[in-house]
Amino acid sequence: MESGVFIVLYDRATLNLYLSKGIYGFLMPPIYYTVSVRSRHYHALGDYACIRSGTHIFFFLKRKIYYGGQAMGSNTYAAFYINGQYSPLGKKANANLCWDESKRNIYKPTDKPGIFKIKNGKDVCQPYLIRFEDNSGLKGKYISSDELYFELGKFPYPLPTNAMSSMGFCTMTPGEVSAALKLIETSNEKINIETDENIELAGDPLPFTPSLGFTNINEAMEQSDNEAHLEALLLANPSIWPEDIKPTGDYVLCRQVPMSPFKPPQWIDKANICIYKNPLIKNGTIPNIILELKVNKVSKKDVEQVIKYTKWLHIILNDTAYQTKLFLCGPSFARNIERFIPNEYRRQIELVKLGD
Repeated sequence: MESGVFIVLYDRATLNLYLSKGIYGFLMPPIYYTVSVRSRHYHALGDYACIRSGTHIFFFLKRKIYYGGQAMGSNTYAAFYINGQYSPLGKKANANLCWDESKRNIYKPTDKPGIFKIKNGKDVCQPYLIRFEDNSGLKGKYISSDELYFELGKFPYPLPTNAMSSMGFCTMTPGEVSAALKLIETSNEKINIETDENIELAGDPLPFTPSLGFTNINEAMEQSDNEAHLEALLLANPSIWPEDIKPTGDYVLCRQVPMSPFKPPQWIDKANICIYKNPLIKNGTIPNIILELKVNKVSKKDVEQVIKYTKWLHIILNDTAYQTKLFLCGPSFARNIERFIPNEYRRQIELVKLGD
C-alpha cells in the first residue's frame, strides 16, 4: 500500500532544481505573529502532515507528471522539515534557515534571508520542506497527464487529483499512487535532471517531531481555532487520537478527500481525514475510515454532512458501503444528537469525543 503527494509546478527550471537536489518547499506567506483566520497556512501544513517515510513524490508540470522519489523522515509521524522561523513551528523550534531560493533569477530577494518576492509582488518563504531520494531508478521519468486521468476515469467518482483546482499540492489515495507508479515504470520518457542553479542546503534542516506541541489531544483541541488547524495536528501525530479511531498496522492518511459526485470543484464535498488500509476498497480509491472533524459543539447540521457522505458511499458501493466506517469527532455534542442518524446508518456512523 503506497502513499503519495501530487505537486504542481510552473516552470522546468524549478522542476530540475528540486529533482537534482531532492528537496521541495511550498511557497507560503511568512507568519511573523499569529496565523490569520483567512490564512491557508494550516491547509498546507495538513498536506505535509500526511507524509511519511517512503511517500512517493510526483510533480505536475504542463500536462506531464514527473516522478521525484520517496520522502525521507519518520515512519510513525509527519516526515517533513522545518526551515527558518517564519512559521509558528519554526519560531517554537528556533529553526535555522537551511534552504533559501531568494537568489534565483525568477524571484526578487528582500532584506530578510529566506523571504523573496514572486511575480505578483507578494512576499513568500518556504517554512516547510520535503526531502526525498530515489531508490527505484524512476527519478525524472514522466508520463502525459492524460495517461493517468484515462486510468482514473475508470472510477465513477472524483479522487483528490481530480479535485485540486486552484491547489498546488494534494495527497493521493493508494489507488491513485498505484496507477501513477505503473504508468511511470513502463514509460520510456525521461528528462535530464541536471541544474545549473547554485543552491544547496546550508546544513541539515530540522525534522518535525511531535514534541513541538503535537503530543496531547487536549492541547491540540485548545490550540485549534479552525478545522484545518485540528486536521494538521491530528495528521502529524495519530498516536494522540482517541483509542476508538487510532489507526494501527499499515495505513495511508489523506486529507480533504472528495466524497461526492462529480461537480464544479468548488462545490465538491470533501472529508477531513481518510484512512486507507487492508483490505483496500476499490483498489484503494475508497477510504476504510472517514473522520469528520469539528472544533465546536457538534450540531444536527454536522450530522447531516456525514449522512451525505454515507449516502454517496451507498450509491457507488451498494451493500459493500458498510465496509467504510465514519466517525464524527468533536469536543462536545448537542443533546440526543444520535436521533438524527437514520437507523440504516447507525452501525456505520459513530460519534467520538475529542479531548477530556
